Amino acid sequence: MTTATTPFTSADQCVPNLKTITVSNANISPLIKGIPVTYILEKLHQLGPNYFNDKSTAFAELHIEGNSKFYWVHKEYLVLQSNLFNEIFDNDNVSNGDVITITLPSPEAFDPILEYFYDGDADKFYDSLTLDNFKSIWENVEYLGMGAEARAVCLAYYQNEVLSGQE
Repeated sequence: MTTATTPFTSADQCVPNLKTITVSNANISPLIKGIPVTYILEKLHQLGPNYFNDKSTAFAELHIEGNSKFYWVHKEYLVLQSNLFNEIFDNDNVSNGDVITITLPSPEAFDPILEYFYDGDADKFYDSLTLDNFKSIWENVEYLGMGAEARAVCLAYYQNEVLSGQE
């Protein structure tokens, strides 16, 4: 049985450290150098639902320790939105078709994050947050080194749902 708990005792514990995603040159195709990352992400998010967890077009198979699901992922979606994945794919030992295994603080709370990587839908990401999963998703967002928008969604949920429930 899962019970709703308040994951933080103060807003200071939830204020995000707004890091910017730094994409290494090794992870950028020469064809797109100079194009703003925000424009590239906008286009990727438009196509994302067509590629989400699609084995036939995936770059790699992703395993998360402690999670029995396997995910079919595309390098472009992960590298541009996560410092951790940028570092993983910066390694020359990762090739098309490889299996990548990572550890997350909350392996069971990865699905909404992966979907957000692909569709970029902040409202849908917000709606996936609950009092039961908020802390787990927040920990994963932090661990993955996701950008300001994902952090802002979590912070908005915290302010609107968590703090308001404490009043």
